[in-house]
Amino acid sequence: MLDKITKQMPIRFRKHRSKGLSLVEVLISLAIVALLLTATGIAFDAALDNYKVNHDMATVSVSARNALYQMTSTIRSAWNLDPTTDPGYEIDVSGDGLSCSLRDADDRDVIYRYNPDTDELQVNINGGADWHVMVDNVFPVTVGQPIFTKTDGPNNTISRVEVRFMVSQEGLSRTISAAAVPRNILYGS
Repeated sequence: MLDKITKQMPIRFRKHRSKGLSLVEVLISLAIVALLLTATGIAFDAALDNYKVNHDMATVSVSARNALYQMTSTIRSAWNLDPTTDPGYEIDVSGDGLSCSLRDADDRDVIYRYNPDTDELQVNINGGADWHVMVDNVFPVTVGQPIFTKTDGPNNTISRVEVRFMVSQEGLSRTISAAAVPRNILYGS
């Protein structure tokens, strides 16, 4: 019955029921999907960039902390005797604060130094020709400031050595520092 009424109506009043989506609806949906995919891609790219920066800085920070731990452990266990009575068995920090030399608990001569030409912390054991890189991309915390500083102790010895430097990579930097007190100061040996 309704069908008869619809056929009798003028064409302009008839409702045409089409199946599916119109071209305009399809284009609008594609535009919305494209916007969502673009936003997701940008967010994913930013997350990957952030991960890379954090990973690189964590790697640098771990190697710097390991080097710092090695230096402070060696300084704590080093011989620290009066250089006038026991030459060669003292801890010595250079006047410019770029190196620290000592004789470790295994009776090896160890020199830690900062090389400003290569921006590296290096170590030399037993005076050999090889300098081993402990950390690269190292800088003084403030330009001209020493990496190694000392505090004088009793009997021409050093009572404390502080190591302080900055590690920088890809525009990010981290300051690393620690102080070590030699065993003869702690235990009175």
